[in-house]
Amino acid sequence: MPGPAFASGDSVSLHPVEEEDYEFLQYGRNNPDIRRPLGSSTIYSRGDVAEMVEDDEYRFLVCVDEHSESTEERNSGPASSLAECTKPMRDASHDHLEPVGVVALPWVFEDTQSAFLMYWIAPEHQGNGYATEATEMLLNYVFRECGFHKVAAYVHETNDTSAAVLESLGFQREGTLRQEVFSDGEWLDEYRYAVLADEWLE
Repeated sequence: MPGPAFASGDSVSLHPVEEEDYEFLQYGRNNPDIRRPLGSSTIYSRGDVAEMVEDDEYRFLVCVDEHSESTEERNSGPASSLAECTKPMRDASHDHLEPVGVVALPWVFEDTQSAFLMYWIAPEHQGNGYATEATEMLLNYVFRECGFHKVAAYVHETNDTSAAVLESLGFQREGTLRQEVFSDGEWLDEYRYAVLADEWLE
């Protein structure tokens, strides 16, 4: 059962990763529908998951309230301010929270105040806007409260859905890494996206 929320929006809340969440993270990282878009061929054990999240300050479990309104009845637009991103979820209860994915900055560079973004949503929960809302809450936190200058992300050329999430949040495509990732028996280009603090906060 996820612990207290770090931030809450209209549809999802962000929670620090606890040891009891390792099984869900292991499921996600080993699921081919998730690990292939992430460019990973590693098979994760619980020990691997524990090592991955150890001392990881910017990794959050994305959860939904199972007893909240249906997806169609929720406000589909992401929160537009830090106040909205940190307001309590309607009728949120720890007993009713279900993990649906992860949003994180697994690579942070303090000297340049920059980081790389990673997110995934379990296949059975995709298509509900969860990745967009969770990413917006994380970016509000790191730009408004932590003083980050830039956040970048890499997307495979075939991952139109992930590219659409980034573009909807104002990320700009900066370049292409040619034949960077081997997936499903072929080499794929990878696109680099990024957003600057000034762009996010304007």
